[in-house]
Amino acid sequence: MHAHSLMAIALIATSANAAEPIIFHTSHFPDLTIVDLSLLTRELSTVAGYDIDVTIGLTEVGSDGAPSYRDRGRHHASVRCGTPARILVGGTDYAIHLASSWHDANDWKRDLWRAVCTAPTS
Repeated sequence: MHAHSLMAIALIATSANAAEPIIFHTSHFPDLTIVDLSLLTRELSTVAGYDIDVTIGLTEVGSDGAPSYRDRGRHHASVRCGTPARILVGGTDYAIHLASSWHDANDWKRDLWRAVCTAPTS
């Protein structure tokens, strides 16, 4: 088992299915709408080659700061914390670019990987 996999398992043990969703990605739009993606659940993966299965929530916040839409759907993904880092969503396998020189503010998959596979900092 890879070090990242062990870290992910430890994170599950300490914060599994927390009461408060963990926002892992926020997108801002020109009309001042904000969309937050949150981590609702996480558990050991049942998908071969992946470490963690998660459920993702989506909330839209209007320009007044109040939630204007909460997606009631449950969006599932599987995360591979070890090398090569990957996210499986809707049957599509995505490579996660972890090089510090590569950054895309719109890359929610990389943000999900970081939320699941890296130790929290204060």
